[in-house]
Amino acid sequence: MNTGFSLIASCYDRINSAGYDEYLAFFLECIGRFSDIEVKEVLDLGCGTGELTERICKRGYDVVGVDGSEEMLAEAFSKCAGTGALLLCQDMRDFELYGTVQATVCTYDCINYLLSTADVGKCFSLVNNYTEKGGLFVFDVNAPYRYEKIFADNAYVYEDGDDMLVWQNRYMKKRGICDFYLSYFTHEGDGVYSRGDQVQRQRCYAVRTVEKLLRDNGFELCGVFGGVDMSPFTEESEKAYFVAKSVGGRAQG
Repeated sequence: MNTGFSLIASCYDRINSAGYDEYLAFFLECIGRFSDIEVKEVLDLGCGTGELTERICKRGYDVVGVDGSEEMLAEAFSKCAGTGALLLCQDMRDFELYGTVQATVCTYDCINYLLSTADVGKCFSLVNNYTEKGGLFVFDVNAPYRYEKIFADNAYVYEDGDDMLVWQNRYMKKRGICDFYLSYFTHEGDGVYSRGDQVQRQRCYAVRTVEKLLRDNGFELCGVFGGVDMSPFTEESEKAYFVAKSVGGRAQG
């Protein structure tokens, strides 16, 4: 059994119900409300298949997309062709950019794939290093409620035409670790299916832990929301949406 996104990269957008247009609207609202500087360049960290990258480009921003999965980036290259987006295959904990940006967005629980506070700190430090002072870092994490009540030890089945994805969860609350066991069945015809297996792992982080890591790495918290509609975060929120401002980043020059 392998790890990562190679198994589901080609079907990710078909089985994913993510609201990219709503997330884009949230990101743009955050820029207008919280950024101290004009935003021209944006880092899409953990850009995946490039759905949000493409949308940000179409709004007139210069975008760098970074992702650690070659298979997901292959989808992004196809999707973002002609947009001018720069796509880089790099680890979130150890990435390099050619210059600074004024805003970074990191969507759909990418941070939860970093399995230690040390790794999250490395990521946040790099984001701050490449973000101009007064610029924004907008991202989300899966909240404890989602792991305990939604993922838990449940299983889900997604149909993809004649193909099918089976997703089984195992949440280890004491460790704060959730394993996702993915099995994808591809219809080969005549009632024959081929099967591929993959495992992914995430860590649950408390909001206060993320807030401290932001402060420790040069950010000032602007807000924590329970949805892209900027609704308040509560104990029953499935996700936490963070907006932070770089106070220790590079000055514009």
